[in-house]
Amino acid sequence: MRLDLGSNQLNGTIPKFIQDMKKLKYLNLEKNSFHGVLPFNATFVKRLEVFKVGDNSNLCYNHSTMGSKLKLGIAPCDKHGLPMSPPPAKDSSADDSGDSFDDEDYSNVEEKHHSHGPSKIVLGVAIGLSSIVFLIVFLVLLS
Repeated sequence: MRLDLGSNQLNGTIPKFIQDMKKLKYLNLEKNSFHGVLPFNATFVKRLEVFKVGDNSNLCYNHSTMGSKLKLGIAPCDKHGLPMSPPPAKDSSADDSGDSFDDEDYSNVEEKHHSHGPSKIVLGVAIGLSSIVFLIVFLVLLS
């Protein structure tokens, strides 16, 4: 069974009942606006032939239930259930945790790093200008 909901501008949290779909082999949830914690465990994801969830910048996964070798294209959650950024980069370095996932099974998952907030250049210029204004005000008050 296939469930392809990719690129549909869906938002909210991903329903937990999807995990109960026993015959599901293809699940595409990428390029939407889902948020919160991914409600699936590693057993469910491993059972899928294709699983796409990238490009949901406010979606994260619980690293204690997913394992560290599974690369999903989304960030792990912090202690508040919010995504840590940026999402982990896909690498081939082996990890000695007990999970055994083949990265090639999930090679079609896109992993993009989203930039949130001002760029480093804009931030540097703003800090520089603030420093100059502070210095001028300080010198005027000093004299």
